[in-house]
Amino acid sequence: MHTSEKLAQLVSGINDVPPSALDATRRCILDAVSAAVPGQATEGGKAARNGAIAVWGTGTIPIWLNSAGSTPLGATFANSAAVCMLDLDDGHRAAAGHPGASIVPSVLVAVYEDPSLAPRATTAIAVGYQVGVSIAASRDLRTLDTVDTGRWCGQAAAAAVGWLKGASPHAIAEAIAAAGTIAPMIATAGFTQVGNHVKEAIPHATANGLVCLHLARAGFNAPLDILDDERYFSPQRLIDGFKEEWLIEGTYFKPYSCCRFVHAPIDGLLKIMAERNLSFQDITKIRVETFDRALALPNQKAPNSLQHAQYSIPFCLGVTAARGRDALVPMTDPGLLKDPAVLSVSSLVDLVFDAEMDSHFSAAVPSRITVSCGDASFTETVMAPLGEPSNPMGWDALFEKFHVLASPHLVSRQEADLRRALDDMRTGDLTPLLTELARPVATSEKSGSTQSARPV
Repeated sequence: MHTSEKLAQLVSGINDVPPSALDATRRCILDAVSAAVPGQATEGGKAARNGAIAVWGTGTIPIWLNSAGSTPLGATFANSAAVCMLDLDDGHRAAAGHPGASIVPSVLVAVYEDPSLAPRATTAIAVGYQVGVSIAASRDLRTLDTVDTGRWCGQAAAAAVGWLKGASPHAIAEAIAAAGTIAPMIATAGFTQVGNHVKEAIPHATANGLVCLHLARAGFNAPLDILDDERYFSPQRLIDGFKEEWLIEGTYFKPYSCCRFVHAPIDGLLKIMAERNLSFQDITKIRVETFDRALALPNQKAPNSLQHAQYSIPFCLGVTAARGRDALVPMTDPGLLKDPAVLSVSSLVDLVFDAEMDSHFSAAVPSRITVSCGDASFTETVMAPLGEPSNPMGWDALFEKFHVLASPHLVSRQEADLRRALDDMRTGDLTPLLTELARPVATSEKSGSTQSARPV
């Protein structure tokens, strides 16, 4: 039996998950919704929505917080793009990528198709994380780079929705194999997928994965040995470790809308400035010692777009020093790109490779930051930035993140309704959340209180 078949057998044998994993799953749903609220309003979010309708057509499946609807594939693509567009979506260190932006929209769209699936949806999301993170973690990062999430998230989406819909183990195996075959695997020169709306090809790979599930259930065959090559994957690690722990419990969450590699320096700078009561004018030099992969980011000191800004340690530190952490939650103000104060700090940042920091990647994303103020220097080492399981953002912090992200885009009544629906989701009832996500963004308090929702 091939590895993909063994994996599918394990998936099909899942009947439930422990309460701790369900709690973690519901936090992932909350975080995905929080990220989607501002994400759907961005240029990239709008383009993804309009493009999805042009490709897959109009339909009855809601595109979140919009009056438009599309087919299941179109809605999944658009909702996935909204979640990941601002780089606010969750991630997992073992996968070195972002499962939530793919799996959560895929499963929720499946429930829009068939509301009777709602009681199984939370477990299906946990199943998707288990498959995607396990596949990504079983590869050799040096020979098969899966830092680009699109290279494995389609397999996760196919497995999650396949389990939810009761697909056979054979169909799930075929879908996993096919999704891996057509995943974005193009050779890239460094981080060429950053600074644009592709977002590691997460929406594309997610749609591909669901196409593969449809094909597999129709009898379409795929190369079932795709996970067998030990030059790239460790089949033993993938299969033997599959049920050792529920991997969704190791998800990290982002407090800032930028690459996770940037978060440790931000946390260090915030701590130094707060403890020393510093302003940005006091800073004369910033030195960041970090791991090699962080140095491979574009790291433009004066980026020409907010998409590129998300992948710049110097610029994000400039925003942090000059404007404070709130400017990063989310980073959507185009005025930041020309702000003299931001650019003055960004120009002072030096990035340095550190072997100790590098030895912890990808299990951790640490950095050491030294802030100089004339003759005085202050150093902070951050091994686990805020949001890691060892430095967690709990329910209160995640709901605060939701409020900060939602309040500029939703009138108070609609935000309150969505918040109540998220509370219901936390206690196990998903239906109110599906209803609220189907409501278009209201333009006034009156429309917020009278807006009708699509039936779920």
